[in-house]
Amino acid sequence: MSVFRKKGERTRYDFRDRKCLWATCWAPGLFQHRGATLAGSRATGSYTPCCVNRANHGCPKQVIHDQAAYLQRRAEGWRVTS
Repeated sequence: MSVFRKKGERTRYDFRDRKCLWATCWAPGLFQHRGATLAGSRATGSYTPCCVNRANHGCPKQVIHDQAAYLQRRAEGWRVTS
C-alpha cells in the first residue's frame, strides 16, 4: 500500500501501490463507511481518505497507465509519501 498527498494539504490518501499515480482509474476522495445504527440511519459519519474507485469497486484487473495523466498529477502537486 502506498500513501499519496497533495502539496499544501494534510490529508493522506491510501492507494494500492506507487504506480497508481500513472493509472487512468485514479480517484482520490473520502470514502464514507456505512453501517447500521440504533436510530436507523446508515451514515456513521466515519470517512477514510483513499482511492474511491478501489473502495467501491476494487482495482481493475487491467490497469492502464498514462504518461500524460502522470505529468498532470505531478503538476497539480500529488506526491508519494510512503
